Amino acid sequence: MADRLGLSEAEIKKRKIFLGISGEEEAALSLLRPFFQQRTPAFVTLLHGRIGDFPETAKILEKAHSQSWLRSRHSEYFVELVSGPYDMAYVTNRLAVGISHQEIGLEPEWVQASFGLFLEWAGRILREDPASPLPSHPALCDSLSKITLFDSGLVMDSYFMAERERMEVLSRVFETNAEVVWILDGQWVLRHANKTSEKVVGWSPTDLVGKPVEDFLVSGTDSPNPSRKDLVATALREGHWEGELLVEHRNGSRFSVWATVNLLEDDPGRGLILEFRDRTAEKRTERELLLKTNELLRSNRDLEQFAYVASHDLQEPLRMVTSYTQLLARRYQGKLSEEADDFIRFAVDGAVRMQALINALLTYSRVDTRGKPLVATETAAALDQALDNLRLAIRESGAVIDRGSLPQIHGDPVQIMQLFQNLVGNAIKFRSPKGGPRIAIAASREGDFWRFTVSDNGIGIDPRYFERIFTIFQRLHTKEEYPGTGIGLALCKRIVERHGGSIGVRSVPGEGSSFHFTLKAFAGEEAPAVSGERADEHPPTQKGFAS
Repeated sequence: MADRLGLSEAEIKKRKIFLGISGEEEAALSLLRPFFQQRTPAFVTLLHGRIGDFPETAKILEKAHSQSWLRSRHSEYFVELVSGPYDMAYVTNRLAVGISHQEIGLEPEWVQASFGLFLEWAGRILREDPASPLPSHPALCDSLSKITLFDSGLVMDSYFMAERERMEVLSRVFETNAEVVWILDGQWVLRHANKTSEKVVGWSPTDLVGKPVEDFLVSGTDSPNPSRKDLVATALREGHWEGELLVEHRNGSRFSVWATVNLLEDDPGRGLILEFRDRTAEKRTERELLLKTNELLRSNRDLEQFAYVASHDLQEPLRMVTSYTQLLARRYQGKLSEEADDFIRFAVDGAVRMQALINALLTYSRVDTRGKPLVATETAAALDQALDNLRLAIRESGAVIDRGSLPQIHGDPVQIMQLFQNLVGNAIKFRSPKGGPRIAIAASREGDFWRFTVSDNGIGIDPRYFERIFTIFQRLHTKEEYPGTGIGLALCKRIVERHGGSIGVRSVPGEGSSFHFTLKAFAGEEAPAVSGERADEHPPTQKGFAS
């Protein structure tokens, strides 16, 4: 530490000479050690009383650990002052004390005042106390004053060293900042500029200093830059100003920057700090992203229109194919060969499945284009309707459905009903052969969203297929094993995403699956109390289920 201050043994010796501290005086001061060792606790009490008289220092004593540490350290400190020897080890110790004072928040003016109070107290008791060694050594008061000045100088050195190091750190941060940093005076003239300035605006810091900042900000009716008055008003009101500025490069080109302005003090006349970064690359990326987003939206609209037109326009010819193949089946079944009967059956089955797929594709394409506006929706009512639509499947399978209290959300009531119907329907369809299906439906609040869970004890899903099952027309089983189009979960995903949520699944093959999805809560809606309500506790006419 002494090395960082340039305090060599020669420098310390020179300081002593300037203060007139002789070797004999250093040795004589040790006579004061036993005298002060007994009486220093009384001085520390006096000193801490003085600290407590001022609000800024009293706050430090409010911390119990600081107070106990300070009392102990001060008791030692002022005894060490008269203990010597005043060599480099002593100097290093005193510098460390100064750093400690800084760390707990005691400013240098307080440290100077504490030395003054000590000298006042020490001089008084040396003159008044009967046990004082002063009568035998009249020069002790002068020697004590000199060594106290020497000591206080060391402590102040430690403050200056720490301040210098802090400024060096700030200077490095200033110069190496990736953003341009300009410090302006109260007249908006540049006083300091970092090295990044040359990279961004083409002017070196030396070229910039002394020039008005308006020389580099684009003005005029086509400029987005705020007036100086508006900028300062915002900074005073909100603590800073932040926004876009148009800056002129040394080569005459203009470019957009994102800037922050902070006042050096509450008075704008004292100056301010302007920081900014070039937004040219960001603007280019924004434009490219906007173009790609528009292209994607246009592509999605084209795909949705194609899916709708294709599915809609295929309906009529497909109905004709289906009608005539069914007519062939009714009229010629059993009258032709067995092979012909198989051909007719295959044709009828293919036509029926094609019609189901087209209807499913039509439904899928209409999720966004034909969806109803999102309104306050009671998910309990949507589930009631879904269960009513599944009444026959529930009765035939013997399904038992447990349901908790369900909330109000911001959604499309018809699509929420479809969402529940698909998930509950799948739980019934993919039930375990070991027993009847048990399905649990619950909801829990997660911030601005509700998290819904539809769990079952069915056949489960291999984790390898968790992503695939939400893709349109992707099936994990043959149509002979489980009928359907393979669009149900893809439709669920599209509905949930239209509502700003997400959907996923957890499953263990052979043990069941748990589908979870999130829907945005309706504004002002509160979480209901969990009631443990069961669907089979309601009349079948109300809930649409049978045991």
